[in-house]
Amino acid sequence: MLVPSPVMRRRQLVEIEDLPWCPRPVRDGGTDWLGFMANTTKAFSPVAPRIRGAMDATGTSNVVDLCSGGGGPWLTLAPELETSGPVSVQLTDLYPNVEGFTDLRARSGEKLSFRATSVDATDVPVELDGVRTMFNCFHHFPPELARAILSDAVRKRRGIAIFEGVDSRLLPALAMPMQVPAVLLLTPFVRPFRWSRLFFTYVIPLIPLLVFFDGTMSMFRIYLADELREMVASIPGHETFDWDIGSTPVKGAPIGLTHLVGIPKRDM
Repeated sequence: MLVPSPVMRRRQLVEIEDLPWCPRPVRDGGTDWLGFMANTTKAFSPVAPRIRGAMDATGTSNVVDLCSGGGGPWLTLAPELETSGPVSVQLTDLYPNVEGFTDLRARSGEKLSFRATSVDATDVPVELDGVRTMFNCFHHFPPELARAILSDAVRKRRGIAIFEGVDSRLLPALAMPMQVPAVLLLTPFVRPFRWSRLFFTYVIPLIPLLVFFDGTMSMFRIYLADELREMVASIPGHETFDWDIGSTPVKGAPIGLTHLVGIPKRDM
């Protein structure tokens, strides 16, 4: 039974990349960095069984990744999923980074595809059939839009799997300053190569500042497990889905990953 939490500890703070005036090269530089780190560390590999379980339960080999940004963890996560069966991943975004998606498609050996036109996570086109996934992006949505994303999946009977890179706030926030030297050291290895990334990292260091500021803000915007349970309980028709909400451990790490997985009940 889903029991609402009495307190929503999350705060609706501002991240620069969400603001319309944020320059596209700086925004793309930030999302490229997140994708680079996700794939370099393979931080999301532990959630592969949860995604496969949702795929098996809904009888599909398709994944529709929402709010893909720079592509997320899929360069390493898709091969991880392939070890347990076939998988087809389509990247989507409200403002699709076509250059980045094209590079990822090539680097994946054409195993990743993408939709070049805009996809709204609160109203996903019905022809995009498959388990919906979101990585490190659900916290960008205020509660009313976050509920709309879940409601759309419930209404259209689509499995949904949402993951955030942390399951706590304080420790990751305290560690966030370490992102700045990491960006300065590792930027030459980030792909696809962009002159703009070098310029906004080493000449005018807007990308390191964006990564630090937005990363810190995101720690206080993330929906933790109790808050996700409260949100799900407020969605009409939530009882027609099975929900798994909690923390996925990461081997050797002091923190885990927050997860929410919703699967339509077969008898509903």
